[in-house]
Formats: sequence, structure tokens, C-alpha cells
Amino acid sequence: MINVICVKWGNKYSHKDVNRLHIMVKKYLSTPFTFYCYTDDPTNVDANIIKIKSNYLETYWNKLAMFQNNFVPNGPCLYFDLDLVIQNPIDTLLNYLSDNLTMIKCYWKGNTITDGSSKNEKNRWDMNVNSSVLLWKSNSLTNIWEHFYKNADYFMVEYKGIDRFLFHEKFKLNYFSEGLIYSRLNGEKEKDFTYGKMYDINLFKNVKTRILMKDFKKIYLYHIPERMICIFNGPTEDWTYKEFENYWS
Repeated sequence: MINVICVKWGNKYSHKDVNRLHIMVKKYLSTPFTFYCYTDDPTNVDANIIKIKSNYLETYWNKLAMFQNNFVPNGPCLYFDLDLVIQNPIDTLLNYLSDNLTMIKCYWKGNTITDGSSKNEKNRWDMNVNSSVLLWKSNSLTNIWEHFYKNADYFMVEYKGIDRFLFHEKFKLNYFSEGLIYSRLNGEKEKDFTYGKMYDINLFKNVKTRILMKDFKKIYLYHIPERMICIFNGPTEDWTYKEFENYWS
């Protein structure tokens, strides 16, 4: 039995996002699975609930709790972020199960790797991996949680996200092959605009998004139907999902 897991903390995502993911997993995963949601608010969530009992960790850092001992029953664990879209059958992802953690390689970022010397948080400890999809064997990688928890306050300040923590703390990592997973914002290869469609930046209504993109008048967004999964790892709004609705409807 596959343990399929998602995490919902705070108010960035709602039960609708969890339920949408559950629909896509049921549609595109034929291997028997149990769907879990690790959350502080299970209201209207269609999933087996694992309750977040402490508010010590915030945002994405709650994802590391999945590596605690006995978090879910023994078996393969397949984690998905709530802002991705599954487009095609995903059973072959399970072929990447190993004794290490398997995650996304950001082929669109090339060989981007930086150290901790920059004063700019965004540029400090950058790298080219992404944790929107993770695969591992339950109860086998408790060292990840134990290493983090011993010095959690330091890691949460030092690293902008668990991707950088996992990479720069030198855990053994494997990666899904190129051509399976791509980015809505960046495509699948470095500086490749083949599948991109140009949008006016004024379509973004969120103030924070507009500030982040103040140097752009237009932006490319990608939709590659042949690929397995599209991750929305960048500024998103409801309209950016419109052409993907058939994947969960």
C-alpha cells in the first residue's frame, strides 16, 4: 500500500486544494494507496487526517515532520505539494523508490549552486532541487528529522526552505528523470521557451507578486500536456490554473 501524503498548514491553502489533489491522485495512480493530509485544520478535508499538534514549525518546515518514526504505516511514501497538477498516470514514479530520498531535479536551473555568503536570503544557499514531489520508504529516513530537530531554530533561519536544507546538509538524494516533471513558471530546460506562452504581467493582481515581477512587462508560463506533473513553484493566482482544470474535473 502506498502512503500518499500532503501537508496543509495555515491559510495559504484550503481544503479545496487538498481535495483537488486527492481527485487527481485517484485519477492518475492505479496502485492501491491511502491518502493522508498532515494539517492543523482538517475542516472539510477529504483525507485520512494526521493532526499537527504543535505550532512550533511553520509553512514548508512542517514537511520535515513526515520523516519522523511511525508517521505513517510501513511502505512507500509519495508526497505532493498542494499547488501542483498531475497530468498523466504517475505509477512509474514508484520505480524511483530507493534507500535514499528521491526528489525533483530542477533541470531548468542548470547547475545553480551557491553558498551561504550572500546577504540576500534568496541568493544564499541556492541549488537546483525541488521538494514538490518526494518519494521514500517510511521509517527509513528518520535521520533527516533528527538532524533538523536538533538545531531547528538555526536551520529555519539559515535556509530558505527545506529544499536548500536537504541539499546543503548533504543528505543522500536521488532524482526523478528529466522529462517527467516541469515548472509552470520555468518550463523544463534552462532558457527553453519552446512550450512557453507569454502573458501580460498586469494579469497578476496580488501586490506581492507585482513587486516581485516589477522588472518584467510580460512573463512566460508553461503547459506541457505530455509530461506527468506540472509544479507551480512561483507566483500563482487562480487564473494560472484555468487551462489545467480538465486534469481534476
